[in-house]
Amino acid sequence: MAANYDITIEQGATFTFTLTVTGVNLTGYNARMQGRSTHAATSTKFSLTSSPAAGIVITPGVNSVITVTLTATQTAALDAPAEGVYDLEYFDGSTVTRILEGTYRITPEVTR
Repeated sequence: MAANYDITIEQGATFTFTLTVTGVNLTGYNARMQGRSTHAATSTKFSLTSSPAAGIVITPGVNSVITVTLTATQTAALDAPAEGVYDLEYFDGSTVTRILEGTYRITPEVTR
């Protein structure tokens, strides 16, 4: 069952967080994360993946670490203010595990 974690993304600033997956070696796994305005929305507000490396890095080991990053340029391009939902999954050839889900909020940048 996925953990619930709500995030705030500041428009124009680098956004990053790390997640330690205790007791799971993610060697050979990939990860993906998408944000949408609603669960039913057909378009994404942001989309990240580990393969090819585009915003997610997996450091495998006994306690694997997933690092998610949106650059300042990427967050500056996001519409703000905005809110929606996201989830983060890791997967191999046959298994998908949703590890994190929640809401996101994008706060507008003032200094440009």
